[in-house]
Amino acid sequence: MIDWAAFLSVFVAALVAACVLVGLYSLGIRFLATPAPKAPQEDGSFEPDAPSRDDEDDDVDDLGRPRWATIAAYTCFTLSALGVLFGIYLIVPALHG
Repeated sequence: MIDWAAFLSVFVAALVAACVLVGLYSLGIRFLATPAPKAPQEDGSFEPDAPSRDDEDDDVDDLGRPRWATIAAYTCFTLSALGVLFGIYLIVPALHG
């Protein structure tokens, strides 16, 4: 006989864990793509003086990223990795010692 309540609880836990881990990892990638703040021009606008570039040429410079964005990205990656390691710990019976 199948215990449907236990099956449903495992399904919901796996779905929530997958969404949280993917969300943390993608948020970390988004933080790494945070550009440097734009400096105001002499006329008070924030428009660049150079001609506009195609999106394919817009590389995010590591030196221009704010420090908080780098810290937040690595924090998200660390939490994601810890979640994966905890999942492996739960799955592998030999680790329960």
